[in-house]
Formats: sequence, C-alpha cells, structure tokens
Amino acid sequence: MTDILILGAGYAGLRAAKILAKKKLNANITLINRNDYHYETTALASIAAGTLKTNKVVLPLPANLPAGIHFKQATVTKIDRPNQQVLLADEAPLHYDYLIVALGLVSEDYGVPGAKEYAMPIVSLDTALAVKQHVEKQFQNYQKSQDPDDLKIIVCGAWFSALEYLGALAARLPKLAAHYNIPLDQISVQCIEAKDNILPMFDDQLTNYVKDWLAKHHIVLRTGTPIKEVQANAVITDEQTYTANTIIWTTGVSGSPVISASGLENRRNRVMVTDELCLEDDKSVFLIGDVAAVRMPGKPFPYPATGQIAFQMGVCAANNIAADLNHEPRKDFEFNDLGTVLALGDRDGVAKVFGEHKLHGYLASALKRVIDDRSLIEQSGLKAMFAHGRFDFL
Repeated sequence: MTDILILGAGYAGLRAAKILAKKKLNANITLINRNDYHYETTALASIAAGTLKTNKVVLPLPANLPAGIHFKQATVTKIDRPNQQVLLADEAPLHYDYLIVALGLVSEDYGVPGAKEYAMPIVSLDTALAVKQHVEKQFQNYQKSQDPDDLKIIVCGAWFSALEYLGALAARLPKLAAHYNIPLDQISVQCIEAKDNILPMFDDQLTNYVKDWLAKHHIVLRTGTPIKEVQANAVITDEQTYTANTIIWTTGVSGSPVISASGLENRRNRVMVTDELCLEDDKSVFLIGDVAAVRMPGKPFPYPATGQIAFQMGVCAANNIAADLNHEPRKDFEFNDLGTVLALGDRDGVAKVFGEHKLHGYLASALKRVIDDRSLIEQSGLKAMFAHGRFDFL
C-alpha cells in the first residue's frame, strides 16, 4: 500500500488531506501536525487584538478530519529524502512514498538586532494570544506604575497582517481603556515601516483609504523608516528612538526552518517548485503553502504567499498524487485569484475583487467574514461551523 504523508494542518495541508480522502485511493494517508488543532491564520490579527475568541477560529483534530485520514501529533525536524523518511522529535521516523510538505511559516527578523529577543510576532495561535495578554497586562500595570510607556504600542512593519491587527486593535482600545479606567487619548499606537509605500496589491485609492482610516483612529504610520535595533522597551531608527513597553514584530515571514534543515535549496525557507508543485529532482515530494514558491506566469518572481493560494495548492498537489496512483497525467497548478480583502476591524476595510473591482467600508469587512467562513466550511463542513459558533454574526 502506498504511504502518503502530509506535514502540517494549515490551509494547504488540511485541504490536501480532504481531497485525497475523497479519492478513495489504495493508500495509507497520515497527516502530521505539531498541535491537535487547525486554526484560521487569517484570524490571528483579531485574536491578538482581543476582538475574536479562539473557539471561533480553531478546529480540533483529528475530530474534524475526513474518514480515511490518520492523524499523528508530532513535531517534524527533518526530511530525509535519500531514505524517504520524515524525522520527528522524540519519535521513530516515518516512511513515505509521496510527501506533501505544508509546514507553514515563522517570523522573519531580517537580522535586526534585538528583534527576536524583544519584539513579539503574530504568526501562530500561541503568539497571537501572547500579544493580547501582554497588552492587557501593560494596561493593568499602568494603574500602579503611571508609566506612559505602558500605554504605548509600536507595531514594526506595515505588512498586510500588521494593518489588520491595527484595525482590530483600534476597535478594541475604547473597551480596554474603559475597563482599566484609562483616558483613551493617553494610549499611543504607531506603526513603523522601512519602505516608503504600503499595500502594493492595492492601488492608490484603496491605499490612501487605509492611511486615512489609520489617521482618523489616531494611529501614527511612519513609512520610509528602517529599524536599526530593537531594545527591551525601545525601537531605534536613524532619526530617533521610540519607547514603548509593547513592541510587536510584523515585518515579514519565512517558511519553516525544517526546509533548511532538510538541505533543500531555498530562499527564506521557500522552495521554488515545478508547475506540478513538486521538486524538480524528486517528483514524489510536493511543497505547498508558505514553504513553496510558484513562479507567476510571465514573471520572474513567485506568487505572494496567501491563504487562498495555499488552499488551491493543496487541491493541486492532492490531485497530482491521485493522478499518479490512477495512472493518469498530472496537471499544472493554475492560480485562480479571487481577490484580496483587508479588514479594518469588523466594520471597515478595503478590497480588490473580480479583477479590478474595488470596495471599501462595511461591505469590504462583510466580504472578509464571508470568505473566512467559506474557508472553514470547505475545510470542515457546516456541522463544525455551527458547533464552533461561527455564524453568530448573522
């Protein structure tokens, strides 16, 4: 019997498992994940801000896996391709005939001194909860300390996830201020970004809408300001030092370090794969999601890593493995871009959908919720959606 291993239960890995289960293959399919749950990565900003509870974004595993998929909770340390094995921490290696690598991402500090030690990333459920708890602790501490830095929050980097966090945070701050009896105008939030521009996926109209929204909510955006160093309670740039007792790092991400540990040629732990999503020199190993780079047609650079592309890559990789086992031809990956939506809290946002159609305001934020719920439905089904209370906004 053919052994198929899937590493990682994020968007890509979980989707691949579901597609393979539908194929009714003569194969032993095992999904390996560090945690016994799947979570919606696109909701981490809201978890970190405290506007969404974890039960809204978590699906327990293996309870929500389709029949025919075995689940193993373990930490992957290395892929041993010569022996067709996956090495696990404190566990015996597992053999594979086909391998789908969907191990996700980690925070990227770009070598900035102090970033890893003193700044908090938002790249997993645990890190998002840590940010939420830290902000609340600083606000609580202010009642005794009266230290203005307890009420200062610096977000380093203006990436997509950073702006969604700032949007959710702006919605939460009035409630936090009231709870801790803090004047709202004493809370300081700023975002420091090295590049001159933000949100390259949007045009100037939508980008300016986001900038105006941030200003209206008293969030200072500093672009063209590279960060030189992060200290315990400060961010240092060329121009000045900004102090705060909450420093959040959202400058970018890279793929799982397992990629480098496995000796795969990569750039920031993303591997350039073929059009079939496998390795050029090993057709049995597929890489999808945040650890994979797929060149855009006619372009010298790959698609950006997003939830929707990970979802579609999971489908393609699973279909190509099934094609091999059924003695059918493989198909190349074709990305169907459904658009991009940036939420600014739960009542505002911007979107580019169906080509160049633009939305902003409440309609964009509503579309974001529809997209997130559709993703969960396709991953787990309506039963799980109702069980986890995802429809209570309707």
